[in-house]
Amino acid sequence: TDYKNQASHLSNLSQGGKPLLMKDLPLEQHFQENKERLKQRVPQGVTAVDHMKSQMKSAVNHFVQAFQNSSFTARNIEGYGAENGFTLYGIDFIVDIDLDVWFIEPQWSPGMRQMINPTNIEEMLSSMFHIVEEVQGRQSRGKYVLPLSSLGEWEVVYSEE
Repeated sequence: TDYKNQASHLSNLSQGGKPLLMKDLPLEQHFQENKERLKQRVPQGVTAVDHMKSQMKSAVNHFVQAFQNSSFTARNIEGYGAENGFTLYGIDFIVDIDLDVWFIEPQWSPGMRQMINPTNIEEMLSSMFHIVEEVQGRQSRGKYVLPLSSLGEWEVVYSEE
């Protein structure tokens, strides 16, 4: 394995250099085939995908809480604190056979080229900038940040408000 190649990474080695996306996993099939064992792990009425998303959101929440004052600070800008820093992270997770999600690592500079096409990157960044604009506008007027009207496909997973 060439570990210098970004396409060869812990999270996608088994896919021949192609990223493994949650939407491509046969999760519901796995859930149905292992229903008896997994029904003790996944709450009734919750899909396997939603069960894993919930765990991922919780892990991201804990990550932000733990590192908010060191990782999310707008450095070297006088008068700005952690609440005014914006960062894009990529986060690697592993899902085990019991549909438990394991946080592997955050990435300061996620290699999005391998994961999504340029149109999706443009849409993602554009929607992020709309959120940042709304947050900064509300803060400058002394208003609460939440609820946000410009979330689009994004979800708030951590808030001190």
